[in-house]
Amino acid sequence: DAASHYSPDGDTVISIYLNFSQELRKYFPKTLVIPVLGKIFNLFKTNRSTRFIEFYNQTKYNLLLKDDNALQTFLKGGYYSIRFQALKTKQQTMLRFIALNTAMFLPQYTDYFDLNEANEQIEWFNKTMFDAQNLNDRILLLAHVPFGINENLLYKFYDIKYEQKLLSIINKYSSNIIMCLSGHRHQDVFRVYTSLNTTMGIIGHPPISPIGYLSQPSIRKYSYDRKSLILTDYEQYSLNVIEAERTQKDQWTLAYRFSSWYHQSQELTSENLLQLIYLIRTNSFYFKRFILAKHYTEKMILTKHRIAQTLCALTLLNFDELLLCTRILEKKVSLKQSERCCHTDETKKFWHEKMKHLFHLYDADRDGFITPIDFEILADKLSALVGQDDIKRREDYANARKTLCQEIMKADANQDGKVTLEEWLNFHENLANELRKTDTDPEVLEHISQRINTTFNMLDLNHDGYIAIDEWLKTCQFFGVDEKAAEKSFHQITKQDKLEEDVAKQLFFEYLKTDDPNHVSNCCLCFL
Repeated sequence: DAASHYSPDGDTVISIYLNFSQELRKYFPKTLVIPVLGKIFNLFKTNRSTRFIEFYNQTKYNLLLKDDNALQTFLKGGYYSIRFQALKTKQQTMLRFIALNTAMFLPQYTDYFDLNEANEQIEWFNKTMFDAQNLNDRILLLAHVPFGINENLLYKFYDIKYEQKLLSIINKYSSNIIMCLSGHRHQDVFRVYTSLNTTMGIIGHPPISPIGYLSQPSIRKYSYDRKSLILTDYEQYSLNVIEAERTQKDQWTLAYRFSSWYHQSQELTSENLLQLIYLIRTNSFYFKRFILAKHYTEKMILTKHRIAQTLCALTLLNFDELLLCTRILEKKVSLKQSERCCHTDETKKFWHEKMKHLFHLYDADRDGFITPIDFEILADKLSALVGQDDIKRREDYANARKTLCQEIMKADANQDGKVTLEEWLNFHENLANELRKTDTDPEVLEHISQRINTTFNMLDLNHDGYIAIDEWLKTCQFFGVDEKAAEKSFHQITKQDKLEEDVAKQLFFEYLKTDDPNHVSNCCLCFL
């Protein structure tokens, strides 16, 4: 979404894209750049036989797109495919970018294209996906307009006959698709398309060019595993336009990091995105995070109906299913007070006692202070739980000790090398107040995530990604908790014989901020 919606004339659009081509190549002289065409009104109104060639020349897309195979289809219809080798090894799986020209599939644009153009692109898409599967390529599907429904205005983005054809192709070759990346909506949104054997995440991006209240100018930076080609995380950067206009300085800032904002420790896969959607629908913490990311510049009242539509649209691309889901969910959705403005003396006292308990757990040598020596003692004792002969695990504990020590010692306000009880309580009171906000500082989330991740890794004795009941009991007994009490606390948290990583980390997070004596996270008291 490069061109502003407030400057629809052809000369302006061309000059914007020309500037983008030149600037991108200037700052990234050797980087592969994959431009994806959006709704370029003026382009589609020009001569149908030469319009993409003219656009390519006028915008100097030759600076970005030089691949001969890609040019054959881009100059014809604005869509193309490029293969990319992330590692220079013969056995390396290739990453294939498939960039669709989604304008051909939109009902409002049918008059701008010949009847056969959309079908030709679909046939090309099918053949390209077939070739990719035969070559075992991993695919990033790039589509300006996402699949599904605009849940705010209640209309389908695509002509249904084209969407069905595209999705049937995706169903056949979904095992090769890493993710579908889209734009168009000028909002920070995502959804997941599912069918019998298909799960495909569709991640939407805020735009470079803002449109009214929907977003600030934004840039997203993904990280990925160069061997497996799986997305691992992303960072969202934004520019405050009003402040930039006032100061005449461009100050891009980190808005949030996906893993920290949503408390996700696993890769950014379609399956994990689907699991996150489940949490958004069932857990108020994740729901608030999603809504804040989507609507963070809007001033609007979210009604129960609007919330229900938003939640249903996360996975439902069919109108009838969406409307039925909305009616059902609307009855269940209730808005809770997002931030608690005051706390009773009783709950404050409980929270302070809980933090004192945590202080004394970390004060391993019982000298009344927390120092780096305490973490050495704890790491040595905890490593004994998995046996003295497990050298690798002992090394893991040593590394975890360093990380945890660095995070905990941030409470050392006067930087004298030791944390007093007063410093500890002040630090955690400020931390809890920040965590209770719906717009918690991303940097704070980053630090607390490191601390929580390290805590989990130290408790996951066999490193299998779960805290099994025997690991829980061993750890609790290590800290002097009665076995029956420890077993009871475990079964209060989960009905299974193991505690999943994401659930455990969310409990740790809630433990640090909640002052509710009845909250289930207090079952973590034995080791937090």
